[in-house]
Amino acid sequence: MRTLIRGGTVFDGFDVLGKRDILIEGELIKEVGTLDVRADIEIDARDLFVMPGMVDAHFHFGGSKGGDLVKATLVEDSKVRLLRATTWASKIVEAGFTTVRDCGEPNAIPLRQAVKEGWIKGPNIIAAGRPLSQTFGHGEFLHTIPLEWNEYLGFAQICDGKESCIQAARRVLREGSDFIKIMATGGVLSQRDRPEWPQFTHEEISAIVHEAKKVGTYVAAHAHGDEGARIAVGAGVKSIEHGSLLSEQTLKMMAEKGVALTPTLSIQELIYKHGKQIGVSEWGLEKIAQIRENVPKVIDTAKRFGITILAGTDLGFESGLEIDVGKNYTEPILLVEIGALKEIEALRAATSNIRKLGAKTGVIAKGEVADIVVIDGDPTTQIRDLSKAKFVVKRGKLVKG
Repeated sequence: MRTLIRGGTVFDGFDVLGKRDILIEGELIKEVGTLDVRADIEIDARDLFVMPGMVDAHFHFGGSKGGDLVKATLVEDSKVRLLRATTWASKIVEAGFTTVRDCGEPNAIPLRQAVKEGWIKGPNIIAAGRPLSQTFGHGEFLHTIPLEWNEYLGFAQICDGKESCIQAARRVLREGSDFIKIMATGGVLSQRDRPEWPQFTHEEISAIVHEAKKVGTYVAAHAHGDEGARIAVGAGVKSIEHGSLLSEQTLKMMAEKGVALTPTLSIQELIYKHGKQIGVSEWGLEKIAQIRENVPKVIDTAKRFGITILAGTDLGFESGLEIDVGKNYTEPILLVEIGALKEIEALRAATSNIRKLGAKTGVIAKGEVADIVVIDGDPTTQIRDLSKAKFVVKRGKLVKG
């Protein structure tokens, strides 16, 4: 099967190339240029913008409705949430996101298989499976219920001490995790821990990183607070998720070690603006203001130091609002409107920058996987045009248009 995308203005993941034709054979891009060829499927993109399929680099296929994750986890059957998440997969790929890095959710592993085998329509899924958390950590939504309930409900793997962390890392890798996600600080939607509190020791994180390296993968660290992030970076993690309270010293360390940053503006704006409406717990409403106000400064410093910035929403529940599952393009938009990135920088954050973590997507070039979105607009001048996906090609197949 040959598909030809004819005459669009092409952004290749790095720069705008101008008008180009793109020939796809099977799952791969065969040629990019001015082509005199014919194909089984032709897409007329002469007045459209063509770019790599976008990547949500921090998502959770939780399948919950509303922001009360405690209620959703305790009351709703996990199988119902999994089925609801299958509809999310379809919405996301039709929005132009051909890859999602799920940063901690058991549902992502069966969904990954379902998409690969064609049972459901959805993006390529890079899955962390269950994240690792210490006792009294961010991996426990509630700190007032028995610890074993948190483990039984299946969200996080609880581990304490070097040997326990080694065992936990091996367990989630055995369950099918593509990379390991850890909770290196407290968070917003967990009950009693504070975002600035460090979690896990250098020895514990180093042991987890070692287990990941042994099987050719890496560790991503949830970290709002500066001390916990600095410990995680020193221990060898490859990405910091959120990074809301990072100091210049820690960001410089990240730059020196080549650690990426995923600021996750979408979830912060959603909770800050609509948290009470969507059922976020009181402790979450109280903590969100603390972390949100420092984020533009962090992004500015990260950009100055040359840190790779990734576009990740951190969405994990349906809101029914303007920031929601299926509107994942909100993140690169906010990277421009709040993070003050240039439009081209936000496009890189949503495409080729994921290659920093080894993903083989996000680029339009000969021999690359054909993950492509055709936009009715020009997001290099109007970033909100990312919401106008007209055609979507995933692994060489037209999935929208």
